[in-house]
Amino acid sequence: MRKIFLMLALVLASTAAMAQSTRIIKGAVVDKNGNPLPGATVEATNGAESTTVDADGTFSLEVSRWLNTATARYAGMRKKTLEVQDGDMVFRLSPKYEMDWFLNVVAGVVTLDRTFDEYDMLPNTTYSLGLMGGFLGKNWGGYTKLLWFLNSSDVSEPAVPTVTIGATKRVFSFMHAYAGAGYAKLNGVDKEYNRDVSNSDAMAFDLGAIFRVKKHISANVGISWVTDFDQANYYFSAGVGYFL
Repeated sequence: MRKIFLMLALVLASTAAMAQSTRIIKGAVVDKNGNPLPGATVEATNGAESTTVDADGTFSLEVSRWLNTATARYAGMRKKTLEVQDGDMVFRLSPKYEMDWFLNVVAGVVTLDRTFDEYDMLPNTTYSLGLMGGFLGKNWGGYTKLLWFLNSSDVSEPAVPTVTIGATKRVFSFMHAYAGAGYAKLNGVDKEYNRDVSNSDAMAFDLGAIFRVKKHISANVGISWVTDFDQANYYFSAGVGYFL
């Protein structure tokens, strides 16, 4: 009889210990607009326990009392990890790839091959300032760039800025390459005929990269080639801006 009571006591003690070593976490998994995501999974960060979210987006999961964080996952969404808390936990998930609009201020150096001395082939330089804006999609996007000469006393000021339009391509999660073409005014000298070609019509070509520095901050570097296929100006620029 004593053995039976002893065994019952041990069972009760172990049950109480198990109850004290676990707890129930509950809450909901929704998208950024608050819509439920049925079928999402919530798991202990170490992956030992997990559950599937109900049709209304809610969940309840028994986990170790010592668990510090839990993670929610849903196809096509970025996973999210939250610290475990006593009240309801709300996981707000965002799409892995969204269309992000951006606007950057760009500045740089321009080389101007405009010397009249046929033996002196070194280009002169001035500075440029401009704007670059567009959108970055899951894989592809687009942009427009405007560049102006900053110091009109050094060059014949073009009637229009250098204007380029092009496409972006996602290379890494934090970087998009870009390339484009457009219209510009050339500043320089035709060395073959020793004549000023300032403000002559020319083509412009872009190459560069756009970086996601932080959630709402972007940066870019690039080169623009302005040419009439006899003479050329080069814009070396970098910029920083904002993701909407």
